[in-house]
Amino acid sequence: MAVIAGAAALGVVACSQAGQRESSPHGIVVNLGGRIAVLDGIDDEPEVVADHPEGTERLDVYRLTAPKQLADGHIIGILDGTLVAIDPKAPDRQVVLGPATSWFAAADGSSVWAVTEEPTATVCSGQAGAESVRSRFSVSDFPVSGRPAQKSYALPCGLRPFAETPHGIAALQVSHVDSNREHTDVVLLNADATAVRQRLARDSSPLAAEGRRILWRESSCGGARTCVKVYDSQDMKTATAPRCAEGTTVGRGILDASGRWYASAISTDDGFRLAVLDLERGSCEDLGRNASLDDNQDLDGGSLSGSWARANLLVLDSVNGALTSYNAASGQQVERKKSLDVSGVAQVWGARTE
Repeated sequence: MAVIAGAAALGVVACSQAGQRESSPHGIVVNLGGRIAVLDGIDDEPEVVADHPEGTERLDVYRLTAPKQLADGHIIGILDGTLVAIDPKAPDRQVVLGPATSWFAAADGSSVWAVTEEPTATVCSGQAGAESVRSRFSVSDFPVSGRPAQKSYALPCGLRPFAETPHGIAALQVSHVDSNREHTDVVLLNADATAVRQRLARDSSPLAAEGRRILWRESSCGGARTCVKVYDSQDMKTATAPRCAEGTTVGRGILDASGRWYASAISTDDGFRLAVLDLERGSCEDLGRNASLDDNQDLDGGSLSGSWARANLLVLDSVNGALTSYNAASGQQVERKKSLDVSGVAQVWGARTE
């Protein structure tokens, strides 16, 4: 994988708790759809630090799959099947970690786990059932420095890892396949990830996992009930997610690195709105109507790109180029006055945190 040439000279912003509460994000890193740019402040002109390589003017060679920003400031994502780490002070360079089809942060935030899938036909061919039951995944723990993986585990067939807790790796396990759909359970694995040690939820699908919390949706839940559940690995308890007076959470949202704030689309009588759930205080903050959510309510892959930079939620709209910042600690919401020039499915990756 080629390393993009050049680097941007960026300043520094304080990361104290007071600064986290009071300051708007600086050094905002965005992929405008094939051009990497940095905004010193939300209303400043974007400085393009990596343009379209020659011959790729209509392509986005920088697009990351599952981009997130860790608590230490590193932006992590998958580029062409490879897990990479990006320093927001030099977003035009990537540190290659290893091959990955998905990834998640280590429980203590000091490293990341790269997930790879082995060919079903060769490793689980003797297993009965659907192909998903016969799939096998491996995980490798990489420091963001780019050094070799510290440890690796090959999971039993049919277990897809998606998070790490202090009590073990969390995985999705196929429990039943009928003519209509696949039923999956959320489980915790033992220390060496060789067996299930605890079942957290039946017939559920994970939504997000960061810090001390895992969120999932109960597949069979319906009616007026709140279907999103929150598991706190510190208390080892499961609770119902906070309710939003304006509507019901839908789609796949994003958690901040601490696991406190969950940004999600909510379905209301007049369309879809954006909201932030405070999982510590049990509250829901309505951030307003957003038409770009009408076609896709996921914040981790649709036309509305979201990323947490500590307490700051950054949202970039690929339809109209609108960039919005919401500080969950202070409640301050700021929308960029001038829309960004975006193409394709643009992404916001994060911002400086130091």
